[in-house]
Amino acid sequence: MTHAITAEGIAAESARLNVPIQSLRDLPDGAGYTAKDGRAGVELRKEGDNITVTGRCDSISRLYHFYREMSLEQYNEIDSLRRELSRLEKFSATQTAELKAMHEEQSKARDKPPETRHWWTLAGFVAGVLCASPIRKLKNKITTLIKK
Repeated sequence: MTHAITAEGIAAESARLNVPIQSLRDLPDGAGYTAKDGRAGVELRKEGDNITVTGRCDSISRLYHFYREMSLEQYNEIDSLRRELSRLEKFSATQTAELKAMHEEQSKARDKPPETRHWWTLAGFVAGVLCASPIRKLKNKITTLIKK
């Protein structure tokens, strides 16, 4: 099985924060400014004599988790479908073997001569001889009576 992973471009977004320098000097320690525009965000914070700037883009992580969950769901569905296909193939093979066995049994029954055929032939011959003798005697008696 081959999996192809393609990279999709993510549109650039930016957040701007314009703060005058005097406003930054007047900030107490730990205070700051934040700006957010779409996925992008920026934070400006005063920590002692330093100014810390932090930028973020949170949707890349969300996109990663979304596509990961989607691919895991697809893998689970594929595995489920493979198991079902395997089960159906086994069932089909069993049914085919049973039908083949039934067909072979019917073919043997059709092709095999009855084991008692010679006994029935002998019984028919004996019955014919036994029946023919009395009928011949009766015929002879009737013909002699008619001739007289």
